[in-house]
Amino acid sequence: MKKVILPILAISMLMIVPFLVNAEPPMNIPSGSGVDIWALLATALNWFFNIAILVAALYLVFAGWQYVTAAGDEEKAKKGLNTLIYALIGVGIALLAKALIYMVSTFIGLGTPLTF
Repeated sequence: MKKVILPILAISMLMIVPFLVNAEPPMNIPSGSGVDIWALLATALNWFFNIAILVAALYLVFAGWQYVTAAGDEEKAKKGLNTLIYALIGVGIALLAKALIYMVSTFIGLGTPLTF
């Protein structure tokens, strides 16, 4: 298991590069002005959502790798399928959380600060 951690870590570091290239510089907040907390919250939630989807994608690839390398061993194949199911459940929960935040922000009258 320890032999697998380093390649997964290296691949995950390479996969995050496109996110870092498109990163926006920090907001310039003039002194004496109020901070728009909803904009900061929306930015933070969008970052967490993107990271959750990235981690889920890594787990989907890892689950496929586990399943393909099972070589007929039912125990390993079952473990790969379970990892796949858990990764898909994670994606579903992340999407539901994003949709719930969008619905609540629309309901309380914030407009749509949290866009998909």
